[in-house]
Amino acid sequence: MEESSAFAAEWEEGSPLGPPSTGTSPARVTDQRSEGSRPGPSSSAASQQQPQPVSSPTPAPAPRSTTSVTSSNTANTPNRKSGKSGKNGGDMDADEQLFVNEFGFEISTEEMKREEVYVKNIDGSRVIRREVKWSNMAADWTASESKMTDKIKERCRKGIPSKLRGVAWQLLLGSRSEMQSPANVGVYDALKKKRMDTEVQGIIERDLARTFPTHVLFRDADGIGQTQLRNILRAYANIDPEVGYVQGMGFIVGTLMTQMDEEESFWALHSMMHTEKYRLRDMFRPGFPMLQLFFFQLKKLMAEHLPKLFKRFEEIGVDPSFFASQWFLTLFVYHFQFRALLRVWDIFFCEGWKEIFRVAIALMKWEEKELLDMPFDKVLPALKLLHENKNPDEILERSLKVKFKTEELMKWRVEYEAQLRNGAIR
Repeated sequence: MEESSAFAAEWEEGSPLGPPSTGTSPARVTDQRSEGSRPGPSSSAASQQQPQPVSSPTPAPAPRSTTSVTSSNTANTPNRKSGKSGKNGGDMDADEQLFVNEFGFEISTEEMKREEVYVKNIDGSRVIRREVKWSNMAADWTASESKMTDKIKERCRKGIPSKLRGVAWQLLLGSRSEMQSPANVGVYDALKKKRMDTEVQGIIERDLARTFPTHVLFRDADGIGQTQLRNILRAYANIDPEVGYVQGMGFIVGTLMTQMDEEESFWALHSMMHTEKYRLRDMFRPGFPMLQLFFFQLKKLMAEHLPKLFKRFEEIGVDPSFFASQWFLTLFVYHFQFRALLRVWDIFFCEGWKEIFRVAIALMKWEEKELLDMPFDKVLPALKLLHENKNPDEILERSLKVKFKTEELMKWRVEYEAQLRNGAIR
C-alpha cells in the first residue's frame, strides 16, 4: 500500500514530533538486518517510583504537589525569552515563574491555577477506596482477570489510582508476566546494547529532544530520561527490524516511562506492539496498514454518529487522514493534557482501540456546530485544537456516551480488506 500523502497536513515543520523525514509520511527508519532475539520478559519486581525534586535527574514521576521554579534557574526548557513561547503560546518573560505539576511537566502560572482548582475538587477518601480495590485485584490478577472482567472494565473507566497505574497497566497489557518469564532474563539488556544501523540510530538521536521537552525527566540531553528512552527505542528497533523506528513511538514510550521503570516500559511497548488487542506494530509497519484501516473505520463512525459533519467534510474534501493520524499514531499523546491522556490510556489498555474511536467522535461532536460553519482552511487547524480547555473528566464522560459495537468495527475491517484485495482502495 502506498503511504498516504495526506500526512503532510499533520506532521508539520517545527512540531515536537518533527517533520516527515522521507516523503510525506511520518519518518521511518529500519535496520534491514534480520538479526534479533525473540522477545520475552525478564524477571523484575515492579517499583512504584518516588517523587523527586525538579532538579533531580532521576526517572521518578514528578512530585504530587505542584513545585515552583523560576525559568532562569531551569535548564534546557523551551519556555524562554528570545521569542520562544510557553505551552499555550505567547512569549514568556525570563523572570516568569514556572511550576512543575504532579506529572512532571513545567507549566505556567495560569496552568498551575487550573491544576489547583482541579486537585481541590478531588475526593481523597474515594481515591483511597479505589487504591484498596485495585491493590486487592492486583494481588491475585489471574483470578481477578477471569472472575471480575466487568468490574475491571468499570474500574478502568473510573480511572486507575495514580499510585497503582504503572502496575495496573502492566497487568492489563500482560507485559508484567512476559517480563518476569525466566526465558527472557537478560533479553532487554542484550537488545539495548546490540549494534544497530547508523541511520536508525541517528534518527532516534534526533528525536530524543523532541519527546516531552518540558518534562523534568526528558528535558536534559544527557539526563537519565533521554538515556533510557534511547535504550528502549534502540532495543525495540533491534528486535523488530521491519518496524525499526517511526516518529511518534518516542511519545508512547515516554508516557510509559512516567509510570514504570525502563525495562518495564520496554516490555509494555512490546506487548502494545504484538498483542492482538492492540497490534500497534501494524500501525507502524511500512505503509502504515492499520492506520489506513482506522481512517476507513473513522469515516464509517462519522457517517453514523455525525452525519451532518461527515457530509460537510465530504463536500469540502476533508479526509480523516488530514487530521487523525496523530490521534492514532500517538494514542492522543501529542494533543491531550496529561491528566486526560492517562485516563484515556486506562480504558485503552482494558478495552482496546474502541476507546480511541470513541474519544475522536466525542471531540468532534463537542465542536460540531462550529466545525459545520468553517471553510476548509479553518477546519484543519480547529480539529487540532479540539482538546483545548476541556475538562479531563468530561472528555471521558462524553466518550463513553458514544455507543457502537465492536462487531461494527470488525464488519468494516472485513469490508476494507475486501476493497483492498479488489483494488478499490490503494
